[in-house]
Amino acid sequence: MSVDNVELVRRGFDVVTRAFDAYWREQRSIAAALEADDLWPEWRELFDLFDQDVEWKTLFLGTTFRGHMGVARGFDDFLTWAEDYRPSLEDVADLGGNQVLADVAFTGKPKGGPRMDARFYAVLTLEDGQVASLHEYTTREEALAEAAAQQS
Repeated sequence: MSVDNVELVRRGFDVVTRAFDAYWREQRSIAAALEADDLWPEWRELFDLFDQDVEWKTLFLGTTFRGHMGVARGFDDFLTWAEDYRPSLEDVADLGGNQVLADVAFTGKPKGGPRMDARFYAVLTLEDGQVASLHEYTTREEALAEAAAQQS
């Protein structure tokens, strides 16, 4: 088991929590802040965990974002619908090699809509202490099957 990879993902989700807290205190474009080199400290810490060429395949937007600016734009696109959104790490498991499975719960409130709770599963590929890719799936089984396919 790669304790380092699992701990990196745990630490990363702690940073995610703080980054979203900062965003909801001061809502503004994450991409514009990144471009202007004016990120909240929490978001800077989060982006430092991502490889420059990170790939984020989202479940809910159905889009793949690449690189820091792409990820920042993805967060902006995703947060346009929300009055509140908070992901949290429920469980994390080492998948061998450089992959980790994250079980992620979230609560959110769409603008003008009812509060919702849901869950997704993310396979994170880690390289040199950073997240190289993050792919999201609806079920644990789907995530594990895709991770196994990537390793073969």
